[in-house]
Amino acid sequence: MIATTKRLSYLFFSFFILISFYSNQVIAQSLSLYTPITKITVPPGQEINYNIDVINNSSSIKTSSLNIVGLPQDWNFDLKSGGWNVEQISVLPNNKEKLSLKVTVPVKINKGTYRFKVLANGYSVLPLTVTVSKQGTYQTTLTSEQPNIEGASNTTFTYNANLKNGTTQSQVYALKASPPSGWFAIFKANGKQVSSVNVEANQTQRITIELKPSENTKSGLYKIPITAQAENFSARLELETVITGSYSLSLSTPTGLLSTDVTAGEHKKLKLLLKNTGSAALNKINLKARTPSNWSVDFTPKEIPFLEAGKTEEIEAIINVHDKALSGDYETNFDAKASETSTLSKFRITVHASILSGWFGFFIIIIALGCVYYLIRKYGRR
Repeated sequence: MIATTKRLSYLFFSFFILISFYSNQVIAQSLSLYTPITKITVPPGQEINYNIDVINNSSSIKTSSLNIVGLPQDWNFDLKSGGWNVEQISVLPNNKEKLSLKVTVPVKINKGTYRFKVLANGYSVLPLTVTVSKQGTYQTTLTSEQPNIEGASNTTFTYNANLKNGTTQSQVYALKASPPSGWFAIFKANGKQVSSVNVEANQTQRITIELKPSENTKSGLYKIPITAQAENFSARLELETVITGSYSLSLSTPTGLLSTDVTAGEHKKLKLLLKNTGSAALNKINLKARTPSNWSVDFTPKEIPFLEAGKTEEIEAIINVHDKALSGDYETNFDAKASETSTLSKFRITVHASILSGWFGFFIIIIALGCVYYLIRKYGRR
């Protein structure tokens, strides 16, 4: 009798356990949570947006409270449905509702893997994993992909930099450059000249830095510190400017006089001095002239392959004036253009009438006077 009672008690207990297990399985399967992305790798300060489906597989309305558990300290989340923050949701039979979960990873965080869960209490558990790819800190960074540029001293050097606000609040950064004496520095953001920029939390501002060396800057490497200073945060960037020399040309005459006289229909030889007034050599210097119509200028030599800094080259220019050119002053431009720089000199050319045309005019006048005298003698008495 006792054995039979024990057997019945055991069967009853087993039946109760089976019924409870089966009921839990039915409950668990009736409402489930689903998202396609359950494991993600992000940098510090990143916002993660999950789209979660709450699926009701049963034939009756299911209502469940919603919770986020296991979220690391200082992480923030926002759980919404239809644009509203939600703590509980009801789903129609054989239907689903959508949730949006925004999780913000702190800026200051250790590198590693973090796990948390979304719960539909009594129904479903959705485990999520976030791997932070690098060590995070509260900091401001100022970087440039090309911090070193070289060129002539009369060049404007343009650098692009990225100012990142790695803090959790908006910051106003004052921008400052410390170039050598006589240099000019200009900051631009969004195409406008600025002296400071406002950068939102965990955002990056693109900055253009223009450096203009002084004219007498010598060849060499120059390091220019750039700083972005906020109230409690700052960043520093060092730019390098390599001056290869200055490029400059002058074209004149031995006396410096840029004018001459010439007779119409004739030519005039001019001695020119082409000087490299810069601190770097010049290559392939070509000479051209812009003259009045039907004039021409011949240069000897017409091209100088190479001219060292401080050196002078003698040039012979032959100006050919049209024979019908009227007397007066004319402007002729002489151009000297190298690969690196160019110069232009304006000459005033005064044209005089030729002697032959003068005598020809004189004879015309004499003949005209003779004709008048003859007519007076012949017809004057009538």
